Amino acid sequence: MLSQYHDIPEEYYCNGDNRPANCGENCQCTHKIDIPLNAIVEVVLVDEVQQINISHPFHLHGTSFYVIGMGRSPDLNVKRMDLKHALDLDQRGMLERHFLKPSLKDTVAVPNNGYTVIRFRADNPGFWLFHCHFQYHIVIGMNLVFQIGSLDDLPPVPPNFPRCGNHVPPITSNFW
Repeated sequence: MLSQYHDIPEEYYCNGDNRPANCGENCQCTHKIDIPLNAIVEVVLVDEVQQINISHPFHLHGTSFYVIGMGRSPDLNVKRMDLKHALDLDQRGMLERHFLKPSLKDTVAVPNNGYTVIRFRADNPGFWLFHCHFQYHIVIGMNLVFQIGSLDDLPPVPPNFPRCGNHVPPITSNFW
């Protein structure tokens, strides 16, 4: 993405608002979210998996973030946290946020059946991976790319910079 952005067809990218028509449950596109340079970004991570004692460790490349909230639903009648419930809690001001001395991290756990709220300033232009650190979860799509800034905010690609595939020496038949 950094050095060959224009070589990637636009339909290879998707996000919550833009998905291929034949996407299905597990999209084969790169989930990319565009963020203006120097924007303040808040992300609410919600664990909908109902496995006891498994917290998802989420990691962000390229910048640190502040953990301003973490917990489970304050509504004791709700047995399962999901995105709809988290949005409802947030609209009612019930997702706790603590702004006094929040911890600065690049990896944070999302408690099982709970939520974590992170916030950062998008001041490092580039393409930064945000993912769950469980290998299997990366494979099934618990990752995305934040594009911070525009292509004009990035330094130019150095001359003669290797392109995908051209850094591997050719195979010769002189081996035998």
